[in-house]
Amino acid sequence: MSETNAARNKTVPMLLGVVAVLLLAIVVLLVLNNGNETTVPVADTGATATTDADTTGSMSQPGMGASTGVEFDPATATKVPEGVTPEEYVAQYYQAILDKDFEKAFAMQPATSQEGNNAEDFGATQTGYGMTSFTIGESSEDGDIATVSAEQDLGANGIWSAMWTFEMYEGGWVVQSRAVGMAQ
Repeated sequence: MSETNAARNKTVPMLLGVVAVLLLAIVVLLVLNNGNETTVPVADTGATATTDADTTGSMSQPGMGASTGVEFDPATATKVPEGVTPEEYVAQYYQAILDKDFEKAFAMQPATSQEGNNAEDFGATQTGYGMTSFTIGESSEDGDIATVSAEQDLGANGIWSAMWTFEMYEGGWVVQSRAVGMAQ
């Protein structure tokens, strides 16, 4: 019996040491990562989204690419229809999602969000999110730049906020970016 107790007495500290090393490795990885990239579950779809919250607040998930932290070209940007304000545009985008008109909503995203993606994947992502409602928040206009904030209620997935940025280009508004993150 004493040999068994001696073996246990050696095993427990060794296991505690292994756990301590693993915890230390996790802490080091988190510190080195510095919050730059986080994997976020996407509803009950099993998919994940990657956020670059430290520098851009952008999200990249199926059907939606990042629109912040990337080069912006107003000549190729998504155009806001004539006579539509940025606030109305953002409201139309979220209403299209609620109406499950994913083709329309996909085409309303910033051009860089659409690159390499498609409306079908966009629709699957939005369905997984389960948006139940949205609200348009504050908007501002400063020269050739306009911003519009919005919040989406994603039910079990929480409240998410977005900041849309528009630029005046050749007499009309174009969509520059959409930064998305969990509401605080």
